[in-house]
Amino acid sequence: MKVTKQIIVTLTFVLMLVIPAANSVFNFIPEKENHENRALKSKPEFDVNRLDIFPKKYDDYYSDHFDLRNQFLWLNSKIKFELLNKPPKEGKAFIGHNGWMYITGHQMDNYYGNSMVNDSTLKRYYDIFKYREKVLDSIGCEYYVAIVPTKTTVYPEYLPIAKRKYNQETLTDQIVDLLDTVSGLTLIDLRDDIINAKDKVRLFHKTDNHWNEYGSYFGYKSIMDVLSKDFPELKPNDISKYKVDSVEVNGMALTNMMGIYERISEYKIICKPKFEISSRIGEESDYPVPQYFGYVNEYEKVFVTDNDSLPKLLMIRDSFGGTLIPYLNEHFSKSVYIFDAWQHELNEDIVLNEKPDIYIQLILEMFLPKVEKSAKMPKNS
Repeated sequence: MKVTKQIIVTLTFVLMLVIPAANSVFNFIPEKENHENRALKSKPEFDVNRLDIFPKKYDDYYSDHFDLRNQFLWLNSKIKFELLNKPPKEGKAFIGHNGWMYITGHQMDNYYGNSMVNDSTLKRYYDIFKYREKVLDSIGCEYYVAIVPTKTTVYPEYLPIAKRKYNQETLTDQIVDLLDTVSGLTLIDLRDDIINAKDKVRLFHKTDNHWNEYGSYFGYKSIMDVLSKDFPELKPNDISKYKVDSVEVNGMALTNMMGIYERISEYKIICKPKFEISSRIGEESDYPVPQYFGYVNEYEKVFVTDNDSLPKLLMIRDSFGGTLIPYLNEHFSKSVYIFDAWQHELNEDIVLNEKPDIYIQLILEMFLPKVEKSAKMPKNS
């Protein structure tokens, strides 16, 4: 029995070496589609003057492109997830209860209160927000900071028990308390409104980190309810004006992060307007896109309506703002949305060029540290 087992292991190992080499010549096994949520390494150019870095770059390239690589990834996924109930790739995301998945990193740090700061750093936050308020006030623009809750804040009940916290203060709590002291700035803390709405329909994707279209509707409504206090003409559309539906889709970003490529699906909640859309795509200003930002087409989005009496909006957003855009752009003469690569800067040049009536800084709570780390301010501010 022991000898038979050794023979099987040896033959399996030999086949794993021989079959890819043979397939590279005869192509008798069709390649599976790659589902990884990243760009694969490109083949490096051979440069006799840079031989020291070529082996490492070529090794990285070959690791991404050897024959039957995707088949091996698929097999690894099958064995670990379906037989052992473990994610094939660990570290970037994890599985909760009832099919819910969560991202690791900054989201969990915020959830556990690991991102909290001292009084000195809070003072810097205050100076940053106050400086931005002064710039915006100088052009007659109202300043709003909208804080979006993370999936763990809204749905902690589906976390594994070992990963749940109890009554832990967070950086979000610190910033909310701080912003109440910044005159001229209006805070829009979306946490309570989103949490209170979750008993109606699911607000977040199970296999992605983002809210769905139904969840973003309640974010939109909360924002518009606050804006309408300063701009009475801005009233949110009632949810009855949208058709709420669901469609079955394959597992989304978090399944790819964990290397789970099959047998995972969820019902994606969607909202489609029952009314005629009044906004249309406007002319972009071609603001320079940061070199390191991979979503070039998402950096600037512009919409206009034919009602010039409505206010102008400039929103600095992150990825959560994407599903807010179809709701918001109906209410403004012009709305400009800048996805500034999660830096959450003021983007002063854009502000002074656009001269909006309303400026919204939309920040997912786990990205609040970016405000302090990436802020650009004059030395004499």
